[in-house]
Amino acid sequence: MRLFWVVLALGMSQFAMADGQAEINYRQGIMLSIGGHMKDIVSILKGGVHQQDLRFHAHAMADLAKIVPGVFPAGSGEGKTDALPAIWKKPDQFKQAVQKFVDAANGIASAADSGSPAQIGPAIKALGDACKNCHDDFREEHHH
Repeated sequence: MRLFWVVLALGMSQFAMADGQAEINYRQGIMLSIGGHMKDIVSILKGGVHQQDLRFHAHAMADLAKIVPGVFPAGSGEGKTDALPAIWKKPDQFKQAVQKFVDAANGIASAADSGSPAQIGPAIKALGDACKNCHDDFREEHHH
């Protein structure tokens, strides 16, 4: 039984000193979640399905956006990642791009709360533009 606790303690200390790849894995999970909610928002708006879930997805997007500024720590550019070195070489430009996304994510949440299609259209466009803006400059593109 004592061995179990020793192994657990060793495992936990490894957790505390998260390596670059662990940071990358977490960041990729966040980005996949953002992409999933974006896809659902678009499906709701274009397909007219599950309209009662729009607010849920919009608020999830805004909540995830709050996490994004913190998932690009120094040293997390090495490894299996599409994050470009420009993130760390041009921190001010990157910060502005992330802020544009955070603002747009908050915008889609407000628009969804309003229930007004007149607000939702521009809000989703702003969100898409913010995603594209950041990916164009700071994410490696894979052409299939």
